Amino acid sequence: MSNPRFGITPSDDNTGRVITYSYYNPAYASTIAVAPNASSTSYIVQQLTGALTLTASTGAALPLDKITFVFSSDSTNRVVTFGTGFSSSGTLTVTASKKATASFVYDGTSFVELSRTVTA
Repeated sequence: MSNPRFGITPSDDNTGRVITYSYYNPAYASTIAVAPNASSTSYIVQQLTGALTLTASTGAALPLDKITFVFSSDSTNRVVTFGTGFSSSGTLTVTASKKATASFVYDGTSFVELSRTVTA
């Protein structure tokens, strides 16, 4: 018996959608708009040198699509705000000279936070 989420064709799930992955490496800017277009999208944002606000377009997203962000900070603590298109537990402070991650899943309305980590 196969897993109910995945079909028998490689890279297919039970919705008939091909499982796809996207990767982006945007330069730091004070505001970055993301437009996830795959079942799993990863963003490794170049080093933060100021505060960052992220917004997400949900036009191409399907329920259970995931986004993962990786952030690194310069020698100062940097704050990441998750704006339009996100439902998060608040801002994320990336500690000076450290890394942080945040993961979200699309619920049909917005990207809901799954987890976050900040390196010590």
